Amino acid sequence: MISKLTPPTTDLITAHHAAGKKTYILPLTHPSVTTLLPLFPHLSYHTDVFELRVDLLCDPAAPASSPPSCAYLKSQLELLQQATELPIMFTIRTLSQGGKWPDAAHEAALEAMLMAVGAGCAYVDVEIEWPQEMIDVVVREKGGSKIVGSFHDWTGHIPWGSEVLREKFERADSFGDIPKLSIMATSIYDAYEQALFLRAHADHPKPILAVAMGAAGQLSRALAPISMITHSLLPSSAPGQLTLTQVHSVMHLAGQLPKRNFFIFGNNIAHSLSPALHNTGFAELGLPHHYSIHETANVDEEIAAMMLEETFGGASVTFPHKLQIGKYLQKTSETARLVGAVNTVVVETDPKTGERVLLGDNTDWLGIKSCIEVNWPTPGGVSTAAAVVLGAGGAARAACYALQKLGARKVYLINRTRSKSDELAADFPGLDFEHYLAMSDFPAEVSPVPNIVVGCVPADDFVEADIPAQFFSLAAEGGVLVEMAYRPLMTALMKVAGRFSGWKTSRGTDVLKEQAYHQFEMWTGRRAPSAVMSAAVDAVLAKK
Repeated sequence: MISKLTPPTTDLITAHHAAGKKTYILPLTHPSVTTLLPLFPHLSYHTDVFELRVDLLCDPAAPASSPPSCAYLKSQLELLQQATELPIMFTIRTLSQGGKWPDAAHEAALEAMLMAVGAGCAYVDVEIEWPQEMIDVVVREKGGSKIVGSFHDWTGHIPWGSEVLREKFERADSFGDIPKLSIMATSIYDAYEQALFLRAHADHPKPILAVAMGAAGQLSRALAPISMITHSLLPSSAPGQLTLTQVHSVMHLAGQLPKRNFFIFGNNIAHSLSPALHNTGFAELGLPHHYSIHETANVDEEIAAMMLEETFGGASVTFPHKLQIGKYLQKTSETARLVGAVNTVVVETDPKTGERVLLGDNTDWLGIKSCIEVNWPTPGGVSTAAAVVLGAGGAARAACYALQKLGARKVYLINRTRSKSDELAADFPGLDFEHYLAMSDFPAEVSPVPNIVVGCVPADDFVEADIPAQFFSLAAEGGVLVEMAYRPLMTALMKVAGRFSGWKTSRGTDVLKEQAYHQFEMWTGRRAPSAVMSAAVDAVLAKK
């Protein structure tokens, strides 16, 4: 029996099905997960679910004609689970179904499937051709895992509307939480038939994974609600598989993914790095969208008209428009209200009326929070009781919101205007504020000790001699400095922090990148391809 301590699973496919959202599954087709580890930063943002093709793994200790041992499979699965937070589909594909697992190796397959269930795999693929008693055991012991009841036909002789396929589907559906049919296409009409099959089952309570394999069936992969994709860094697991970029291109040409225009609204923004960030992200994922600069002194009727255009997809908002943009929006998030500024406009669709709704949100705090998390100097995640915040403007408000979300209790707030500090503190009653008008007022000893410092004032407002060493010296294990200023490259705060071991620094450009990744996901529903987006910004900065 499966232990009650089975790790929790995430049924993302069913959640996407309920929300009418497309799901992408990327088969991992290398003989070893170890060789894939360096690729995960690039693979992860192309998919929603990783499929571990167990039959393709090569156990160096197993005979060539035998399947990999369960111990080896467990070690490979553990490596994958450590490398990604995405749901995992555990798949054994037999020789007769197009894979490499021996058809008669029932006992080894059952042991491997039960191991996957015990390890908390979100999905376990179970072929309908396995013996019924074997299927019954997996279904009975599945715990929190979902079963993909699968059937593959490579002959091209089973039409989508045939009685044979209907019987195969009913068998897969009888025990599978997600029935799967992969049928070889002989002409493009098979892709049409697959679409008609899915339409006929539109009211089916379960997600259906239906694929017309081969080059003739590629249209089915682009338009189906669940798509098995490949990646340029991987060999494909079945003929006709497309990359995510190719799927998006086909969807656009088929009218299912219209181009949207995104903007940055602000003043003195001619040299903004945001277009490089977002246009690189769109191109990497094959999205047809475009991001450009719209510079105005104030939020005016022209901006209001732009946001009402059907092609408007969303916007970044920067100084001085963060406080002005709200008058043209239908909704403002609670986060934006607390932070006191809108830096992101998102286009939503009202589920009841179908009308477009302009939502104002804020990702500045997410950028600060992400920078702290990424740079935390000790293992086990962020652990903070107190932080120093310099300034009391919009960036400081975003910092306080981030600190509150990270579990901080105390904020040492340094700002020369006490009334403004009091206004900020009033909006964050969950934080205990200690106010100082100048850095020179900061005491030599404080409790709790700060291990986060966020600089939210211009870097040229002070010099190294003004900065108390106790900002950084009191935290025995170090901490994180988030310097919101972009220039100079090495600020006074950064220089002082650099004298103390264990302290790591994020710059304003790092916060810009991190908050942009969150914007990208809000707009597109896809995780931002952060590696290439970051490289694009670094390339621009290197030329300046």
